[in-house]
Amino acid sequence: MIAAPSAAALLADMGADVIKVEPPTGDILRGAHRPIDPSAGPGPHPDGYFTIDNRGKRSIVVDLGTEAGTDVVHRLAARSDVFVTNLTDDRLARYRLRSDDLRDVRQDLVYASLGGYGSVGPLAGKPGYDWTAFFARGGVSSLLGEPDGPPPAFRPGQGDHTTALALLSAILVALRERDRTGQFQRVEVALFQVAAWTLASDLSMSLIDGTQPPKPARAEWPNPLTCRYRCADGRWVALCMPGPRDYWDSFCIAVGRTEWIFDERYADVPTRLGHSAELVAAIDEVIGAEPLEHWASRFDEAGVIWAPVQRLPDVIADPQAEALGVFSTVEDREAGFTFRTVSAPFHVEGAGIAVRGPAPVLGRHGREVLAEAGFGDDEIDALDRAGVIRPADGA
Repeated sequence: MIAAPSAAALLADMGADVIKVEPPTGDILRGAHRPIDPSAGPGPHPDGYFTIDNRGKRSIVVDLGTEAGTDVVHRLAARSDVFVTNLTDDRLARYRLRSDDLRDVRQDLVYASLGGYGSVGPLAGKPGYDWTAFFARGGVSSLLGEPDGPPPAFRPGQGDHTTALALLSAILVALRERDRTGQFQRVEVALFQVAAWTLASDLSMSLIDGTQPPKPARAEWPNPLTCRYRCADGRWVALCMPGPRDYWDSFCIAVGRTEWIFDERYADVPTRLGHSAELVAAIDEVIGAEPLEHWASRFDEAGVIWAPVQRLPDVIADPQAEALGVFSTVEDREAGFTFRTVSAPFHVEGAGIAVRGPAPVLGRHGREVLAEAGFGDDEIDALDRAGVIRPADGA
């Protein structure tokens, strides 16, 4: 639903002409977003989930259940640099869209496949979403939350969007290799494998000792200076000062507990770790007595490494987000409104990476895409009458 389309959306941000091939019912992500809060007004509003992963593309509807539909996709692939698919292996075989099928169509194509578990091994071709393949089987969920609590809920698309960056990287490498050798390139990325990469620090140790990393409760956090604390106004702050510099003196000054600097129980990092539970409780009491705004200025003045645990409206309003261009404003002329969306998470000087436009209306570009691929008007009309494609230009 998200990972492969997201990678293609980033390619569109980079200036690629991306053609989205959808079934007659449309992509299943269309209209699947959470309810929009009434405070946003009556609208119209963009289709949030679908737009973020399909902006700047052109849409064509093709019924792959027909031979003619498969032939349409083959002819589109024949004039493309990159073919991206998230279909399961059985469907790729059924629709003649496996890498060997398309190698015959274009000898220097970059064929990029995204799946839950890859195309080899006991789980080859098994369907999966990021919740199952990335968070659950990939081990991420086992390391989150309180020790005796259930696996925490996942956020929509978080594993998918991480995986999309891996897929994008692999596609760009394959394009470079294709340009160097002139040969067909096959790219494969699995949600399960990307989850392992995101856990590489933990896994590097588990590969040595074969154990599950401990998951301490917050109240028993091993290092009080890498913990989270709740302020008087209910907001949370996150500290992260693992070393090698010892920030203990600066922190004690910030929270007004200079006596802790001279307390033998807290003399150095190893000694403090032995008293972590009592320290977390003591810091809880101190930080819980004042609101976030109070601690923000004191932490900054003392040079403490910290951050507020921000809510999404806070992130949207964060001046750092504005400075980095985290969000972009897009005009949807057809719908008659502008909206904000999330920009590509990187900058390349001089490359002109930008959101090129809104997500397409289902089938909107069918006729023009087919005409560019060499289909004549009579062919297009015949495909239309046969129900192989959506009526021309989304009509």
